[in-house]
This record gives sequence, structure tokens and C-alpha cells, in this order.
Amino acid sequence: MEDDPLSISALVDRFGIDLYVYRPSVSTGNDGEVALSFAKAYSARGFIQPTSQTSDVAQGRENGRTTATIYFTGSVDVRIDDEIRNAESGTYRLWRVVGAVNPGEVGVTYAAPHLSMTAVDCIEVEPELST
Repeated sequence: MEDDPLSISALVDRFGIDLYVYRPSVSTGNDGEVALSFAKAYSARGFIQPTSQTSDVAQGRENGRTTATIYFTGSVDVRIDDEIRNAESGTYRLWRVVGAVNPGEVGVTYAAPHLSMTAVDCIEVEPELST
């Protein structure tokens, strides 16, 4: 059976890029200072679909935020607060995960299991330069 050209797997195959999932961890130093760090968990090929541009007011100025949905084929372990990056080093784009679901695994949706994919809701944050 040939893939539908608009299916998630077809979009990932044609337009997908290598993405790197980083998982947060918290540590406490000898002086009691709490530090948040991220370590690479794995990489996977995904398709990024920007969804909207929002704005909020913080500290008296307007801030823009770009939201996106990132699609992966099959079931991928992505958790809230994970970071997804488009490169392992140098300057990279960074998305912070705010939610994830695999509709093919959620029994109440009655989705066909062969359509298994992971849809990840994200907010893009400022690009960073890793060292």
C-alpha cells in the first residue's frame, strides 16, 4: 500500500530533518544552588509545522512567541519540558515541549493503530550558541 502524500510518514520522509531531544535534570551544588541542565536523550527525524505567532506583555514590553507542532513517525518518548534542537552544536533552533501525544495509542480516539505518530506541541525559544 502506497503512502498518502499528506500522511505524517510521507511528510517526515520528504521534509523531515534530524532533531535532537534533550532531557532536563536538576542538581544541587555543595552551596545549595540549584542548577538545571539538559542532556541529549536521542535523535529522531521529524517534521516541524509552525502553528501560530502569539504575543504577551512582560516587563512592560511585548514579546513574540512562535508555537509549533513537531511530528515524528511512530511512538517517540518526548516529555513536557524536554527541549528539541535542530543541531547538536553551534547555533541551533530550540523548541520547548509543552505537550505530546500519540493518537494511535490513545484508546478513546479510536484512531487506526497503523497511523501511529507522535505529535509534540512546542514553543520556540531564542536560539542559543552551545559551547
